[in-house]
Amino acid sequence: MGKMRILIGYDGSESADAALDDLRKAGLPRDVEALVVSVGEVVLPPSSIGDDVVGPPLTSRIVTEALAQAAARAGQVLKETQEFAEKAADRVRSYFPHWNVQAEGLAGWPAAELISKADEWKADLVVVGSHGRSALGRFILGSVSKKVVTDSRHSVRVARGVVDENESRPPRVMIGVDGSHEAEHAVREVGMRVWPKGTEVRIVAVDDGTSPARISRVLPIAAAIIKNSNDNAFAASRMMVKWAERELRTIGLQVSVATERGDPQRILLEEARKWGADSIFVGSRKFDGTFERFWLGSVSTALVTKAHSSVEVVRSVNS
Repeated sequence: MGKMRILIGYDGSESADAALDDLRKAGLPRDVEALVVSVGEVVLPPSSIGDDVVGPPLTSRIVTEALAQAAARAGQVLKETQEFAEKAADRVRSYFPHWNVQAEGLAGWPAAELISKADEWKADLVVVGSHGRSALGRFILGSVSKKVVTDSRHSVRVARGVVDENESRPPRVMIGVDGSHEAEHAVREVGMRVWPKGTEVRIVAVDDGTSPARISRVLPIAAAIIKNSNDNAFAASRMMVKWAERELRTIGLQVSVATERGDPQRILLEEARKWGADSIFVGSRKFDGTFERFWLGSVSTALVTKAHSSVEVVRSVNS
């Protein structure tokens, strides 16, 4: 395996600064290529304005002037974003002197530009702040992190700065598992990171307790299928917990386990808060339809938007 490639979205906000600090608790390796990207939002005018409104000569002049203004604005935004990116890159280098860190400023729609750049650059991990308006008021906004998590084909870490009275405390990492291949990728990702001595890992398996009782009278066959699927899923998650506990203990991590029944979103959020997790690792799914995308993506989306800790949504290289 070559160098890990990490793309970091930066907009100068407190949230983005917290994302840089959070990198120090992410178990990242020594051998890394990092690209810090700042995206300035630029909206181009329509390519044409109706002749029936202003007439051909005036139309041409208005369009030309609008395009010239947009080009000038884009140039200024690119200059500002490059400065932002360079400033953040210097900070990353101070944290990780052995990393190869580059910086790049872009103009466009922030989420789309970050997703496109991650694809072009073949990032292993995309890092963004959780939310908050940027210092200049026109860079990455809160909804961007959610869209990057939902639409990117790469693993995404949505970072939150957590005030810690003891900065030297080893990280606390929580992993949500459900017996799926995606959850297995999350466990393996934690296992491949380089964690300091004393790092604690808590593996949480949740049985969502979905009951088919309400539909059993009208759709008995469907109810039976749902019950069987639920039972199989929880059995698979229990087996995964045993495997993950054994594997992570083997590499020297301090591992604890929790198995709970209830709503996965609520359980994971509450467990992370009570345990004081620095980050939560969960798997992501490859979605084939609108309903499946909504249903299977709801847990990771809820964690990204509501968790008090950083959340890393892990995707395999083949996702």
